[in-house]
Formats: sequence, C-alpha cells, structure tokens
Amino acid sequence: MSRTDPQFNLRIPEVLRDQVMAAAKENGRSATAEILARLELSFLGEASAEELIPAGKAKQMSAIARQSIPATVKKRIVDSVNQAVSMGHASASVDFSDLNLEAIPEEDSSALIDAFSEMLSDAGYEFEWDGPDSVWIGFDAA
Repeated sequence: MSRTDPQFNLRIPEVLRDQVMAAAKENGRSATAEILARLELSFLGEASAEELIPAGKAKQMSAIARQSIPATVKKRIVDSVNQAVSMGHASASVDFSDLNLEAIPEEDSSALIDAFSEMLSDAGYEFEWDGPDSVWIGFDAA
C-alpha cells in the first residue's frame, strides 16, 4: 500500500478496535494492514475464477482464515453439549469433518485439540477425539 492510495475514515466500536489491535500485534502487522488483510479475505470467494492469487498472498490469507477456526470449534462444542443436555442425553458428539482440519498444519491442529481438551478437562467432562474430525463428550458417568 502506498501513500497515494485513497484514505477511508471509519468509526468502529472500541471492542472491535481492540480486537483488531490485538490481532495486528499477534500477526506482526499494523492495524491498517490487519484490516486490509481481513477485508481482502472476505472478498476472496467473489474473485474471478480466472484469477490466481500469488502463493505468498494465499499463505497469508490462509493463516488469517485459520484464526476463526477455534471460535467455530468452541461454538460447536458448546452447542452440542447444550443440545444433548436439553434432550436428556448423557453425551454429545461433535463432527468437524466439514472443516477439513486435517488440511491445516499439523501443529495448528494439535494445538487446537490440546486447547479444547484442556477446556473440556477443566470443566470436568470425559472426552475422546477421533483425530481432528470429531470428539465424543461425556458428562453423565455412572
């Protein structure tokens, strides 16, 4: 981006600004670069099928997209447990196969499983992962 690029004034809630600043710091970018990367990623699906983005840009955008995976996984775990409880079940199963977590770097996949294993363990649940594709969660041990 150059100084000749047009400026765009934007008001955003303080909480969102803080999230942008934290993400920018974590990714070693300015807040502007973080916002531009995320905005560009949101338009990726609308790009012409004939346009191939450079590999470096693809790597960068993929890393940004991976940041949303933990929130998606957590929401699915919470929703599945809550639904199982409301139905009177003793366990819940959560399927992540549509997220294709095996395609992300193994270190990221392992960190994700470790983080959610810790969350479930700290909350007192029994659980068993079937790779990154699914997890069984038990909460009504006899």
